[in-house]
Order: sequence, then structure tokens, then C-alpha cells
Amino acid sequence: MSEFEEYIKKKLEENKEMIEQLPYSSDQLREIYRQEYEYKKNPPALELNPEGQAINREQVEFYLPEKWEMPREGKLLYDDEELLNALKLIIFNIGVKKTFDVIPQDFIKQYLNGINTNSFGDNQKI
Repeated sequence: MSEFEEYIKKKLEENKEMIEQLPYSSDQLREIYRQEYEYKKNPPALELNPEGQAINREQVEFYLPEKWEMPREGKLLYDDEELLNALKLIIFNIGVKKTFDVIPQDFIKQYLNGINTNSFGDNQKI
């Protein structure tokens, strides 16, 4: 099964209830999902740097949702992919240095040790 076929199968399952209410044919849905798939395959470049970088409209439109919602129990946005995209753009804009300044150093050290030992400790408050 091709990458696109896996993508469309997943989308059809995720959106089954909504799709049943739409007036689109299978071919029309397939074309809509193909365009979405191609769009997501070619994101605007974000190369993280220690210092923050200016963002442009294309990046904002791709990486940030139109609306910030909390549709999942205690989590922002509709899935972790959306949440991670927003985080990428925020880190790109503010810079890696300032991002690390928000995270307690002990937490970073513990995480890095966890990478080397395949374990990671308890959650810590920031």
C-alpha cells in the first residue's frame, strides 16, 4: 500500500462520521485528501537556531491552527501533530536558547541521561 493510500485510509476512518454527512463522491474525497496530503508533504522550511527568527505568513498558515481549541480531554488542538507543529513554529520564532531557558536544567540533564540509559524519570513542575 502506498504512503498516500495509508494516509487516505487513516483519514477516512478518523473522519467517518463527518464524511457521511458531506455531499462528496468518493473521487471528490480522494482528490481533497490528495491535495491535503501533498500540502502536508511539503511544509515551509523551519531550521531551528539558537536565536529567534522572524516568521512569515506562509509558515504561520501552515504550522498554526486557525483556532486554538481544547477538543481532547485536557489537551490543546485535535491531535499531537497539530500541537507539535505549533510548538515548532514557536521555538523557531523565539529561538532554542530561550526555549531551553524555560526548562529547568535538572530536567534537561535527566532527559539527556535518559537518552543514554533508555529511561526517563518522573515529571517535574516547570
